[in-house]
Amino acid sequence: MKKKYRNSKNALSEQKAINILKTDSEEAAYRRAKEDEFNPLNLLKGILGFVFVVAIAFGWMMLMLLIISFVSLSYLHFNIDVMLYVSVGFAAICGVVYIFGKVRKSIGRRKL
Repeated sequence: MKKKYRNSKNALSEQKAINILKTDSEEAAYRRAKEDEFNPLNLLKGILGFVFVVAIAFGWMMLMLLIISFVSLSYLHFNIDVMLYVSVGFAAICGVVYIFGKVRKSIGRRKL
């Protein structure tokens, strides 16, 4: 008698958990659908995020090249032109990686 009671209690708790998961997944699907809608604020956030990542990448690489140039005075001396070209190239690579990451994340969300 006790086993049946325990099994029915477990079945009820499992059913409650399933219902909670269903409602959570429905809410998550609704939130994803709302995020996929065009929203000017989300577009502005994406553009500002891209600009921020590229600016940080450019500044970081420029700073690293300047430090290397100052520390190794006679061994590695970079012209400012070379530093700018390398920093712009590094920032461009970081920008491309950022865009691919955003696209990959967007595709991954649509599959769920």
